[in-house]
Amino acid sequence: MNLKNFFMGLIPAAIFSFLYMLGAFAPLGNQVYDLFLRFRAERERSVDIVFLDVDDNAIAYNGVFPWPRSIIADGLLRLGEYGAQAAIFDIEYIDKGPQGVDTIYLNQGITADFRRSFSEINSAVTDVISALGSGRISAEDAGEYANVLSGLIGSEQNSLLERALHIARDNDLYFIQSSALFGRSWASLNLRSQALADEEQAGRRPIAEERFSYPVAASSNAHKGKYVDILPALPGFALSAEGAGFTNVEIDKDGIRRRIDLTQNIHGHWYLQLAFSPLVHFLGRPDIELSSRALVMRNAKLPGGTVKDISIPLDGDGRMMLDWPKEDYVGSYQHISFYQFSLMEELEAELERYSRALSGANIPLFVQFDPSLVHVLFISGDLEELYDAIYEARTVALEHTSGEQYAAFVEYRDQARGLIRELIDIEPQARVMALIPSMTEAYPEYEEVFIDEAEYLTSLIHALQVTLDRYETEKEIIENTVKDKFCILGRVDTGTTDIGSNPFHGEYVNVGTHGVVLDMILSETFIIPTAMQWEIVFAAVFVLLFFLPTGKLSPVPRAGLGFLSIVVVLTATALLFRYTGIFFNPLLAALAMITAVILREIVSYAGSEQEKQFIRKAFSTYVSHDVVKEIIADPSRLQLGGTKRHMSAIFTDVKGFSTISEKLDAEQLVTLLNHYLTLMSDTILEEKGTIDKYEGDAIIAFFGAPVETTDHALRACVSAVAMKRIEAEFNIRVEEEKLSPTPLFTRIGINTGSMVAGNMGTGNKMNYTIMGNAVNLAARLEGVNKQYNTWILASEDTIREAGESILVRRLDRVRVVGINEPVRLFEVLDTVEGADPQKQKLVETFTQAMDYFEKRDWRAAIKGFRDSYAIEGNHGPSAKYFQRCKAFITKPPEDGWDGVFSLTQK
Repeated sequence: MNLKNFFMGLIPAAIFSFLYMLGAFAPLGNQVYDLFLRFRAERERSVDIVFLDVDDNAIAYNGVFPWPRSIIADGLLRLGEYGAQAAIFDIEYIDKGPQGVDTIYLNQGITADFRRSFSEINSAVTDVISALGSGRISAEDAGEYANVLSGLIGSEQNSLLERALHIARDNDLYFIQSSALFGRSWASLNLRSQALADEEQAGRRPIAEERFSYPVAASSNAHKGKYVDILPALPGFALSAEGAGFTNVEIDKDGIRRRIDLTQNIHGHWYLQLAFSPLVHFLGRPDIELSSRALVMRNAKLPGGTVKDISIPLDGDGRMMLDWPKEDYVGSYQHISFYQFSLMEELEAELERYSRALSGANIPLFVQFDPSLVHVLFISGDLEELYDAIYEARTVALEHTSGEQYAAFVEYRDQARGLIRELIDIEPQARVMALIPSMTEAYPEYEEVFIDEAEYLTSLIHALQVTLDRYETEKEIIENTVKDKFCILGRVDTGTTDIGSNPFHGEYVNVGTHGVVLDMILSETFIIPTAMQWEIVFAAVFVLLFFLPTGKLSPVPRAGLGFLSIVVVLTATALLFRYTGIFFNPLLAALAMITAVILREIVSYAGSEQEKQFIRKAFSTYVSHDVVKEIIADPSRLQLGGTKRHMSAIFTDVKGFSTISEKLDAEQLVTLLNHYLTLMSDTILEEKGTIDKYEGDAIIAFFGAPVETTDHALRACVSAVAMKRIEAEFNIRVEEEKLSPTPLFTRIGINTGSMVAGNMGTGNKMNYTIMGNAVNLAARLEGVNKQYNTWILASEDTIREAGESILVRRLDRVRVVGINEPVRLFEVLDTVEGADPQKQKLVETFTQAMDYFEKRDWRAAIKGFRDSYAIEGNHGPSAKYFQRCKAFITKPPEDGWDGVFSLTQK
């Protein structure tokens, strides 16, 4: 027996292990992983990650993507100013972009340059003419001064032309310069499954190999990947970036991202994943050792000076399992819309515009009346000079990748905002408005001029204050969000097609994958997948250890223990995953155990099936299918004995069948009986009744056993009504096919009460049947139909339990033969739902007559019975009661009569 159990456990484990190694259960295993992820313990997500979203707000502000690259370039300069750790581009810049316009210089700079140039030319011309007029320049020297003047005009002309040409800006160049100046941008690499055919793109490969490959010490079993070529960004951007990483992800067959490659090998060079690449740089460019199941960063330098090895577990295919957050993309990590960066540029431009406009205000007019306002005049002049310096510092910083000039550019902007705040604090608008009365009093003819100038200055100061307040608010938000953070730039607007699925969300923007990679490595919270061989070994040991000691148990306990052990394994592995991150896939062990348990029970079942077939065949001939099921389910029921139950019994008999049988030969009689009994029996079985036995043309059946039902009385009545309906249809066939010399009419008796149901007989021969006084009463009621000219008689107990859905009429209280207790008789006519109006009227008429009859009002009763007789004729008890009333009118019953009729016939 132990050897048999050994092989029944070992064979399923071996078969499923083989299929498991072939990957047949990989999709189901992925579903198990998804389920376990939902059970994963919550943890704090890294605060060192922020997404710079190209979202709907940013698209609405800057227009349809792709944008002019100057917009991203402006953002890079802001990231540098606010101290971002890295700018990681999940946006490919493979092709050249269109030229753009330097809107800041167009709106403010060019105007200032023209003013300055023509002011210098105008001053020089005025000085020469004045000198000639006063004789300070002789006629002989005039030519020399004219040449100097001409040279000045030519120089300014060339300078203005050169600056004007810069309005049409090369956005790619500006983007490249901004990236180089920022110094911490990471570009995306596109890995290709086929070699690059485009000559220019293929020519970029050396850039990737020289600048972006990383030394990896790979073992012989390390996975190198399937890609054969690599395409970096535009050469200028590629050369300006600090590093780059690939964005390619292997997606499972069901379209869900569960794992990711951190390294790929192309032409003998190793490349890092887009988020992993800047992280390796952040950790001090540690040595990387790669095997099929682990990536180890040796001597990684953590913030605070800690140096340690970081080991990243990989699955059997060399990929890191992704510990996806349960929240959606927005709820997982910090986010900031790129719209806010573009808004900062607009606010900066507005501050410059209002500041330069301040120099156009007639401040000297008010200085005459309040000399202290000369400070406002000085600030406006300083602001013009600062904005010229800002433009110049930015230009030099970009062209020469000068960190010094970039710092000066940032410093000048801070100084400009400081002067604007100083100007606002002076409140010049209030002071000039306060001067209006005294100025108007001195020069009433210029009142309107004074007011216009004061209002203009007031509007400028107000605009500067509103714009500066908003600028400082936005600056604080952005700076606090991006400072020292890994900033990931990607499209998340409704127009993006870069959308995938993860175990929690059917739609999840793919840029979020990079946040998960960074988060897992920064926090060192990894998923640790166990090797397949350990899962195979566990499955074999698990099944065998269970099967050998449980072989002697009976089928139900051992099968129950088998399935319970599966639940235990599933629970244990889920808890292991929740609290340790170790993913031990229980699928193989569970499938092997389920199959082994089922196989053992099939073998066990086959051994007893022959016995069950014998029981089924023998008993189905005599008892209902429900009884057979109970006996097969519990063979102990074959023992003698019964159970007391509250049930309903039904007895049927065909009127005058003896006469009919005398007129038929044996074969005709059997044919007739088989047809009749089949129809009647099926009707009983449809209502979940049980056929007890057949006695010639009679049927004995019961409801409420062996399967207990609470509505057995109703089912018995419904069955009886249905039998009469089917009988009518059957008699048409009898007449057409000449199956009987006369139609068949069935009398039925029904009673409900306490009965004994069970196996009666001897140990060698028994029958599942019913016994008791309540059964005998049902038999008597069938015979009583003859005396009342009825077809279906039921006891008061039956009608009470059947409820109001059965149409009945009340008859006598009687003592039947062999039973002393009086019984109220009821004739079952139909179901209320199926009864025609004529039957309803018959019941009402007959019931009224019965009420008079039982009150001994014979004359009123006889009239009622005459009316009911008119409805049913000789087909009911009305005639009998009519005759009774006539007799009682002539000779009333004795005074002590209790209204009960004692029947002398069965």
